[in-house]
Amino acid sequence: MGDTYQLHKGEATLSDLKDGKLAISSLVGADGRIFYVDEDSTGVMTGSDSYGGLSPDDSFNTLTAAIAACEDWRGDLIICKAATQTVTSAVDFNVKGLTVISESMGMAPGEKGERFTIYGSHTDGPAATISAPTRIIGMGFCGSEAAGASLEIDGTSGAFDGGNFYHVAGCRFTHWGIAKAYGVLINAGSAGVIEDCMFDGYFTGYTTAGIGLDDVASNGVLSVVIRNNRFVNMGSGKYCIAAVDSAMHFRFSLVDHNYNVGPGKFMNFNSALDSTSSTLICDNYTGGATDTGSYNEALSNIQGDGFQFANNHYDE
Repeated sequence: MGDTYQLHKGEATLSDLKDGKLAISSLVGADGRIFYVDEDSTGVMTGSDSYGGLSPDDSFNTLTAAIAACEDWRGDLIICKAATQTVTSAVDFNVKGLTVISESMGMAPGEKGERFTIYGSHTDGPAATISAPTRIIGMGFCGSEAAGASLEIDGTSGAFDGGNFYHVAGCRFTHWGIAKAYGVLINAGSAGVIEDCMFDGYFTGYTTAGIGLDDVASNGVLSVVIRNNRFVNMGSGKYCIAAVDSAMHFRFSLVDHNYNVGPGKFMNFNSALDSTSSTLICDNYTGGATDTGSYNEALSNIQGDGFQFANNHYDE
């Protein structure tokens, strides 16, 4: 019958289809390009924003260089080879419509990030930020800012101009014994999904929570889904998810089917007085008892503040 493969617009090379990489075509826009990142690359085109990174043999050395080669709404895809990418300033996912994935290593969701970690060695900011609609799959994040997070999501601009409409899936928020307040800090924004991730608090836990929620000016956290994540060893008196302060607005969101493994509590609502919240907390598993064994205050108080609960699984 002959060769029936066809090179579609946006594919990097025909071999991408022939070599069993057809699955990644669903992650690339019709006009999108595929870029590669390999910290150990010595390709002749490495580092060129115009031509570098378009094949595994000519990979970019850094994720920042690959992001700079991408364009808004072209639907570009970046594939990262295994490495600990040590950075001295935050990697900014600031290209609209970008997808960043780790290569397949046969590892489970939430575990691959241990081999594809962005490590922020600086202490004045996160390891990475999301400031445009971005999809990140299978990566790892470890920051060194004691009062901050490994990954910050900046949704302050609103609409498609900030960290809204994002998708963080199968990632690992590695602790590595470095003090940090959060794995992820969501600074306002909407329409985001964090799912199938592993929040690793091994050895020392987080100083506040796995995920932090914060208002910025008049912007709250709206229509966000936090689903099917594992929070391991958050630490005694710490939380899987926490509102940063009592002025926090966490509205029309969904927190479902997450697992709290270890001594931490599940969620700190921080006495948020938001009768219009309508955020649903459902089908989550935690070893603490209902009320202050799992939350920062009695369930009836939190319900009075506008939050909804259904079918959660507590201490038996």
